[in-house]
Amino acid sequence: MNGYLRVRNQRGFTLIELLVVSAIVVILFTSVIYSVSQSSERRYVSESERLMIWINLVFEHAMLEGAVYGIMSDFNAETREATALTPVIYYRNQWLKTEIPSRFLLDHKGYISFGKDNEELVGRLIADEVLLEDVQSISLEESDTEKESSPFILLFPDGYLEPQEMMTLSFLETDTKFTFRWNAEESNIQMTRIVD
Repeated sequence: MNGYLRVRNQRGFTLIELLVVSAIVVILFTSVIYSVSQSSERRYVSESERLMIWINLVFEHAMLEGAVYGIMSDFNAETREATALTPVIYYRNQWLKTEIPSRFLLDHKGYISFGKDNEELVGRLIADEVLLEDVQSISLEESDTEKESSPFILLFPDGYLEPQEMMTLSFLETDTKFTFRWNAEESNIQMTRIVD
């Protein structure tokens, strides 16, 4: 009787075990791919929200202090690339840089266009100063030096902002753009997402 109850030695895995393991691996792989693609898109949205909060903060400072504020861009002297947006205050017939709120550095290789005709800023706003080979910087001409010394956006203490349609934030790696407009009824900046 002992000879008939012999236990078979199993070598390797059964087909069902292999199918279950491969199904688990496929599910994990698709969830990772999905979360990575969403996180890359989310970083652009969070960058635009961060810019909107910063502009509203500059506007609140203008209203609280009762002074005219502006937003200027800082340029790298060597590459003539815009590296940051800086708040300035109008004092004794000149624009002075202010430390509060602090400068805004744009991340994720983004750039900003100003005005209704979306005339591009006199350089790209790239905070890490890494320039792509196919992107050429716009050189400043003599007529642009006046633009460099005056702000692109004016924030008045009485709740008025000029220009009304302020700017568009774009990124080199995606077709998604974010426009920022002044909402006079609510006295704040509103952001709209545009997908090309």
